[in-house]
Order: sequence, then structure tokens, then C-alpha cells
Amino acid sequence: MRERSPEALSGRDHVLRNWTAIIALAVIAVLAFAALGEDVVERETSMIDLGVRGWVHAHQWPPLIAFAQGLSIVASVNPLIGVATVAALYLAYRRRYLVALPVLVAPVLGVVAYVTLKDAFARARPSALATAIEGTYSFPSAHATSSSAICCTIAYVFWRERLVNETVALLFGLLLPLLVGLSRIYLDVHWTTDVLGGWSAGVLVAALCAALYNSVRHVPARRQSTPEGK
Repeated sequence: MRERSPEALSGRDHVLRNWTAIIALAVIAVLAFAALGEDVVERETSMIDLGVRGWVHAHQWPPLIAFAQGLSIVASVNPLIGVATVAALYLAYRRRYLVALPVLVAPVLGVVAYVTLKDAFARARPSALATAIEGTYSFPSAHATSSSAICCTIAYVFWRERLVNETVALLFGLLLPLLVGLSRIYLDVHWTTDVLGGWSAGVLVAALCAALYNSVRHVPARRQSTPEGK
């Protein structure tokens, strides 16, 4: 029986760890969203939602409000879709055509997720003013869903492709969605559980896109390794 080299075994273990992490993340995201969704339907979120809202009202500061408003505009759905498009074009420029696919899929799934879920839960926003300005239902937050879906996917793909280091990937994939979600709570246009639900839905989308990346990443690698003219 032919023995496998240590390099082959190491590579297989690495692939197994990647898939295990992705599946675990997806399961956690589903369970988290299911728990939040159940509480929203049963109207059992008042303790956290009203508690955080009361704290926000007592600590609102004009410079922070202005920062939150700017962040909500810059990191809204359409600009993030633009970021994903640019990222995919850059990958295509580097001849990594198939690994650009998850980056393009992330915003599509993110938008489908929050539009479908908002209509399903039909939850009112925390204030009449927010409803008038935003014009949509509250749960889950579109900003939180799209930012976590798109930023986590881009961070993962670019890190796996060794285009950015781990620190940059973590900052982009975690810090930006965190700030975006908190800005929505601070502006009083979303309940805290709206943002938590958006993060959960977005992480699930990112996990699915990471699975897609793992499924296609070796295809362009083989093509690129083929010498021209052969």
C-alpha cells in the first residue's frame, strides 16, 4: 500500500480544518438567528432592546452621531456592493477568475437574505422618525447583514489568496461590520436584536461563500500553473 507523504497529509488536515470551521460557523449563525427570530416573534427582546436604547439615549453625543451617520452612509448596501465588485474585478485582473465568484455572490445573497427576512418578520423600527427616514422594516438590519456578509467574504478570500495578511483581514472582516452595526443602534434606527440578527444572517452568507471559495479555489490554480502554449 502506497504511503502518503507528510506534505499530503498536512494539506489534507488543513482542508479538513477549513471545512470544519466553515460548517461550525454556519451552524452557529443559524442557531443564533433562529434564537433571535423566535424571541422577536414572541416579543421577548424588550430587556436587551429597551435597556440598550435607554443607555444610548443617555449617552448620545453630537460628534458621535455625526460619525455614525457618515459611517451608515459610506457603509450602506450600495457602496458595499461597489466594494465587492471592485474586489472581484481585482481578482479577475490577477487571473483568479473563479475565486472572484464568492465575492460577487456575497452581496447578492446578503440582499436576498435581509429583504426576505424583513418582510417575513415585519418588525417596526424603534421610533416613528426612523421608520419615516428608513422606510423599511427593522429585523434584521440591512447594514449589519450586508456588511458582515460582504466584508467577511472579501477578508476570507483575500487572506486565503495571500493578498492581505491576517491582521488586515481581521480588521476589515470584523471591525467594520461591528462599527456599522453599532452605528445603527446609536442612531436609534434599529433595535439591538436587529443588528445581532443581521450579523448572524451575514455570517451565514459569508460561511456559504467561504464554502464556495473552497470548492473552486484549486481550479484556476491548475490553469495558471500550465505554461503558455502547452
